[in-house]
Amino acid sequence: MSVRIFIVSDFTGETAEHVAKAATSQFHSKASELVRFRYVNDQDRLMEVLRRAQDEDALIIATLVDHQLRNLLAKETSRRNIDFIDILGPILETLEKRIGFPPRETPGLMRRMDEEYFRRVKAIEFAIKCDDGKSPELLKEADIVLIGVSRSGKTPLAMYLAHKGLMVANMPLVPESPVPMELFEVPSNKIIGLMIDPAKLMRIRWERLRVLGLDPGVSMYARQERIEEELRYAKQIIGVLKAKIFDVTNKAVEETAQEIMDYLNI
Repeated sequence: MSVRIFIVSDFTGETAEHVAKAATSQFHSKASELVRFRYVNDQDRLMEVLRRAQDEDALIIATLVDHQLRNLLAKETSRRNIDFIDILGPILETLEKRIGFPPRETPGLMRRMDEEYFRRVKAIEFAIKCDDGKSPELLKEADIVLIGVSRSGKTPLAMYLAHKGLMVANMPLVPESPVPMELFEVPSNKIIGLMIDPAKLMRIRWERLRVLGLDPGVSMYARQERIEEELRYAKQIIGVLKAKIFDVTNKAVEETAQEIMDYLNI
């Protein structure tokens, strides 16, 4: 059975959608269908959504900061026998009691272009400039320098950390390519070495070659002996740099990123 879910928000609806996806991911992939209603800022628009929800037997998940709209939604869903989950209401009401004054009830405050936003943009631009060993002269400006063999997840990890506002460069370790001298000038506590299980890396590289339309069986890139050679070299360089090693085998980017941020007390 498939459940139709209406995401109702007075702004973009991203928060409610993330929560809904987190919940629906615990069920079969086709168990739900999400429909997003953005910028629901008045009663007329809200009543239109309610009529559709009733007609289509939909569940409503909402993030509305205006208490009057929230109260109306709660009243109408109860009257119409529509399942309703209010994400922000209980939190706002509890905070109001604890803090002692009401919330601003202004949609989209979290998304405003503030200093934090521009810091993230700058960090993302930096990660692009310093991807895959480019612009080694900028390494001194990095908060974190990721090093590791090809396909060890350096780029996606760098971009994820950049979205957190961190200036991240990444550098490939290849036996035939000398490590730039600028890397040795970076404090060791800023350098993160990524290691991965050889068998896992071989499977990743095989798949990568297939995607590129190449034959993995004839390429040294995906052979076990080549992979073991690269990993030995990487471990040697990481040791020389006195960098912290993180094993990324079977770990999500988010998991490794959190471990790194915990290590750096960020």
